Amino acid sequence: MMNNSRLLLVVLLTSSLIIFAPKTLFAENGVLPTIITTHPILLELTTHEAIVISSDTDFEVFPGTGTAEDPYLIEGYNITTTDFNGIYIRGTTKYFVIRNCYVDAGINGIYVDDASSGTAAVVNNTCDNNDYGIKLESSGNSTVTNNNCSNNGRCGIRLESFGNSTVVNNNCNNNLYGIVLDDSNRSMVANNTFTNCGLYISEDNIDAYLLYTVENNWVNGKKLGFYTNLDSTIISESVYGQLILINCTLVTVHNQILNNASTGLFLRYCTYLDIINNTCNNNLYGIVLDDSIRSTVANNNCNNNYWGIVLDSSVNSTVTNNICDNNDWSGISLWSSNRSTVANNNCSNNLYGIFLQYSAFCIITYNLLQENEKYGVYLFPGSDNNFIHHNNFVDNNLGGTSQARDECTNNYWYDIETLEGNYWSDWTGTGNYPISGSAFSVDLYPLDEPIEYIVVMSTTDETQIYFTFILLIVVVPLLLTKLFSRKNE
Repeated sequence: MMNNSRLLLVVLLTSSLIIFAPKTLFAENGVLPTIITTHPILLELTTHEAIVISSDTDFEVFPGTGTAEDPYLIEGYNITTTDFNGIYIRGTTKYFVIRNCYVDAGINGIYVDDASSGTAAVVNNTCDNNDYGIKLESSGNSTVTNNNCSNNGRCGIRLESFGNSTVVNNNCNNNLYGIVLDDSNRSMVANNTFTNCGLYISEDNIDAYLLYTVENNWVNGKKLGFYTNLDSTIISESVYGQLILINCTLVTVHNQILNNASTGLFLRYCTYLDIINNTCNNNLYGIVLDDSIRSTVANNNCNNNYWGIVLDSSVNSTVTNNICDNNDWSGISLWSSNRSTVANNNCSNNLYGIFLQYSAFCIITYNLLQENEKYGVYLFPGSDNNFIHHNNFVDNNLGGTSQARDECTNNYWYDIETLEGNYWSDWTGTGNYPISGSAFSVDLYPLDEPIEYIVVMSTTDETQIYFTFILLIVVVPLLLTKLFSRKNE
C-alpha cells in the first residue's frame, strides 16, 4: 500500500495533468447584425462635384455651426467623379458628419486626414467602386457606422494612425480587404458583416492588439473569431468565416473552412501552435504565421489565394503535407523565418512554388514543385545556409534555363550525408544541374527518378488529442507507484 507522501505525489501529478489538458473552444452564438438598409438611393440624391475641405472655413457652405451639438452636415449627395477623392477633408478642428451620400471616385471615396480628435463621423453612406471606400488617417475618436462599402479595389474601410474609434454596423462586400485597422488600437470593431473579404489589424506589439474590442462580426455568414491569450485550447468547430489569434500558446486549430476572407487564418505572437486540416482558399493570404515560433502548419489546403501559406518572422516552425496550388504569387513563403522546415508539400501552378526571403538554415525537402510559372524554389537575397534536397522539380519555368533560382550564399542543393540531390524533369541525365542566379549554385547529385513521398497522417481527431492526456493521467501514476515500490523493497 502507498504511504501518504507517495499518494499525495500521485494525486498532485494527476490533478496537474487534468488541469493542463487542452480545452476545446466553442464559439459563442452571437447574432448576425441587421444593417439598417436606408442607404441613399441615387435618384433621390443631389448630384455634386468632388468636395474638398482643407480648413474650417470651407465647411461654412454646409448647414451646421461645427459644434458637437450642431456639426456641419454633408448629406444627400451623389458624387461620381474621376477625381482622386470624392469627399476630402483635411486639417480641420470643427465637428462634422458625412451622411447619406453615394461616392464613387478614382482613389478614395471618403478621405478624412488629420481631423481633430472626436470631430469626424461617417454614417450611412454608400462607397462603391473606389480604391478605398472610406479612409481615415490621424483622426482619432472617430465614428464610422452603418456604411455600405463594396467593390472597392483595395479596402472597404481603412483606419490608420489613430485610435479610440468606433467601426460598427458596416457592410463590406467584394473588397480586397473589408476593414483594415493600422496603428488604431483602443478601437471597437463590432456588428460588421463581410462578404468575400474580411478584417485585417496591424500593430507593432502585443499590447496594442490587446486593446481592441472585436465582437459579433460575420464573414460570409459565419462568425469572425478574434481571440487573444488562449492557452492549451482546441478550436475545432467549423463555425468561423475568418480566424485571428493573437498571443496564443499551445493551440490547435483544425477542420476550419476559411475561404474568401481576405486572410483566412492570421496568427501573430503565438507559440507552439498546430494548424492542421484547414481549408483556406480564395483569400489574399491563406494562412499567415507572423512573429510566432515552434509551430506546425500541416495538412491544409491553401489554393487560389495570392499567397498560400506565409511564415513571417516565425522561426523553428514546420510546414508539411499541405496542398498549395494555383496561388497568384507563391504556394509557400518564408520571410525572415530561420531554422524552419518545409517538407512533403504540393506546390503547383503558382508563380513561385516555395519562396524564401531572409530565411536561413532552413530545410526544403520531399516537396512536389510542378508547373509553377517561374521557379519551383526561389532563394531571395538573405536566405543563406539552407538545404534543398529530395524534391521533385517538374516543368517549372518552362522555356527558362533552370527550375530554381539562388541569389544567396552557402546553400546546398543536395543532402550532404547521402550525396543525393533533387529530381529535375529537364536534367539531361549527365553531370550536375545548374541553378539560375548570382550564387552560381549547382545540384551536384541530381536524381534519376522522381521521389516517392511519405504520407504523414494527420492527428486532428479530438479523441486522439485527448488520448495522450488520458495516458499520462492513468499510466504515469502507476509507473511512479511501481517505481516507489521497487525502491522500498
